[in-house]
Amino acid sequence: MACNIEEHKMHMCALKAGNKEECIKSLGDKPTVVCGNCGAKANSPDNLCSPQQLD
Repeated sequence: MACNIEEHKMHMCALKAGNKEECIKSLGDKPTVVCGNCGAKANSPDNLCSPQQLD
């Protein structure tokens, strides 16, 4: 699944590349989904390129 380029700037992988550690912490402090591409965990599927529910 390809993500929307406009939304990608708020995805965990883009935030990590931009050294946005505080933002990453707040968006992943209670993860419910994991990215099928990079394995990042987030609270919301809106912050991942390929979100999948955590088991």
